[in-house]
Amino acid sequence: MDIRQQTQLDLVAQNLADADFDLEKLACDVIDKSDIGILILDREKKIVCWNNWMAQMSGVEGEKAAGKSLTELFAGFSNIRLQQAIDDALSRGMSSVLSQKFNPHSLPLYKSPEDRKKKQLMSQMIMVKPIQKGGSYSLVQVIDVSPASTRDKMLRNQADEYKHQELHTRAILSSIADAVITMDVAGRVDYMNIVAEQLTGWQFQQAAGQPWANVLNVTDKKEALVLEPVRYCLKQGLAPDLSEHELELRPKNGCKLAIELSMAPICDQNSQTLGVVATFRDVTDARQLAQQISWQASHDTLTGLLNRRAFDDKLTEVVENIRHQKTSHALLYLDLDRFKIVNDTCGHVAGDELLKQVSQLLASNIRGNDLLARLGGDEFGIQLLDCPPEAALNIANMIRVAVQQFRFSWGEKIFNIGVSIGLLEITPKCKSTQDILSKADAACYTAKKGGRDQVHFYRPQNSEAAYHQGEMEWFTRIQRALDEDRFTLYAQKILPLQSGNSPHFEVLIRMFDCESELILPGVFIPAAERFGLMPKIDQWVISRVFKLIANERQRLIGQDYRFAINLSASTLSDKETLIFINDQLELFDIPSGMISFEITETAAISNLSSARHFISKLQRSGCRLSLDDFGSGLSSFAYLKNLPVDFLKIDGLFVKNMANDAIDKAMVKSINEIGHVMELKTIAEFVENEDIISCLKEIGVDYAQGYGIAPPQPLTDENGLLLLN
Repeated sequence: MDIRQQTQLDLVAQNLADADFDLEKLACDVIDKSDIGILILDREKKIVCWNNWMAQMSGVEGEKAAGKSLTELFAGFSNIRLQQAIDDALSRGMSSVLSQKFNPHSLPLYKSPEDRKKKQLMSQMIMVKPIQKGGSYSLVQVIDVSPASTRDKMLRNQADEYKHQELHTRAILSSIADAVITMDVAGRVDYMNIVAEQLTGWQFQQAAGQPWANVLNVTDKKEALVLEPVRYCLKQGLAPDLSEHELELRPKNGCKLAIELSMAPICDQNSQTLGVVATFRDVTDARQLAQQISWQASHDTLTGLLNRRAFDDKLTEVVENIRHQKTSHALLYLDLDRFKIVNDTCGHVAGDELLKQVSQLLASNIRGNDLLARLGGDEFGIQLLDCPPEAALNIANMIRVAVQQFRFSWGEKIFNIGVSIGLLEITPKCKSTQDILSKADAACYTAKKGGRDQVHFYRPQNSEAAYHQGEMEWFTRIQRALDEDRFTLYAQKILPLQSGNSPHFEVLIRMFDCESELILPGVFIPAAERFGLMPKIDQWVISRVFKLIANERQRLIGQDYRFAINLSASTLSDKETLIFINDQLELFDIPSGMISFEITETAAISNLSSARHFISKLQRSGCRLSLDDFGSGLSSFAYLKNLPVDFLKIDGLFVKNMANDAIDKAMVKSINEIGHVMELKTIAEFVENEDIISCLKEIGVDYAQGYGIAPPQPLTDENGLLLLN
């Protein structure tokens, strides 16, 4: 800029200043005298500026327009595309052009009173731009594009805007994560973005002009059909519903991909179809994960057999259908004999391997249409479909002999096991799935009670009586063991995985029968729970543990040990046990923090209010609380914040396979993270090997427990002294 120009500018500026010139007024005058429509909207989409052109063409004066939205001002007249453009300007800072070709009448504007009477709307082009000054505003410019020579120059300018907009759109399509392909009215490819090139294996230069099916080679996996969605779009002018199809894409070079695909017609302002746009994405990993989760919901992850829920669902179908069929079915309820010997002698890993081998053995001895499931623990169920009682009995005995002859090797040990089988004929008289399983279970119990390694055919006159008689015998045996003090304590070490934590011990109970044979808790605890004996058993454990700690107080000082005692569901509702615990704490003067009580998640949830009261009382007495088997329920996380516990014991079902199962590892990680957010310590159960320990340390779990750490051992030696090594 030369000196003369600078001087002229200085003079203009000085003249404006001398005249006390109002620049804001100047801007308003310029807007009002403009020959295009100008309106400005605030972030609430309320009108803050409405020029004379808009007032003339709309018939609405600026005073009436101020403070209103377009939808309020023009009731009954809605333009979704214009509203979207305004939203994009306000929220995303994007500019938009609504062309006359695709949006000819965005606003109810008329060039003259005659046009208004004839309801002949003005052809318009609208530009929407963001304004960022002291807040977010949207500038809307409305241009009359009715045929007129005086507007040719403006139209040429807008054509350039269109070209810019098209390039902008192409840039967006090239950058989005989904694949995009467009086809013309002949179904030939006329555009594809980079993602589409990657998924199909076609370069756009090669694909351009090709029939769409050559490039987008899609089939329905379930029905093995080649789909024709493009033809549907072009013929019907509608988007086909492809959501129910399991679609696969075969790339030009490569393996099949699972995809999600949607198509829609491209139409002009007259609803004439101009082509088709297809968007799709690779969902191979997501679909595989969904299939894996679905499989795990109906199968036992250890054996690969159907699980209890799927077995019950199938049995329900059988019960419903048999009322309308002239056929016969049977159900076998199997309980392995001597499985617990293997599990307790060699650990859970050996027990799991035995279950897998037995599952394969059972599967090889049934027919193709029979259903085999693991019902839980060492129990299995088999539905023998279209099988009369005589044939079912033959199959049951064949299975019994096969299991009897089977030998399980683990290390240098060889075990022989057996199986007790309950057999029930499924007839139209069967009331329900639960009724069938209950009777088959009763028959299995009779087989086991009769000497094991037997098949017992259910008959109403003997099976139920035997079942109830057996139940009463267990009640008598447990009550006598309590009276005669025939229980003993074991302990399993809980190892700290992080520095600063001290070792714990979970206290476990065993019962001696009249012949001094050791009976594991899994055998007598269920019966004790059914007959309400668990509070007495829990009190026996508490009393013995407190007494041992009191007797060896000097030895335990400074060791920072903690003893975890299990409490049953019925104990949580027993007021006498709560009083008993507080009395024992006071009697033996147990150091604060040395005692921890464990309650299962299921027990806590089944009576939440009682559990919360029980937990709070114990914590006020200085005891810690652990929530056992956490994660076993579908609503675990929802209930956790309502239970003021100190430790979370992660369900061993997630832990034991986590080194080889990404989903189990993710579950353990999630539980651990949530526990730490709530300032709880976490304990992993069923830790069987170093690989699992490494995973737990990596995740940050605080403690580990299982046969990979230490098996359960007697809590005291022959002299009654604590064994803590």
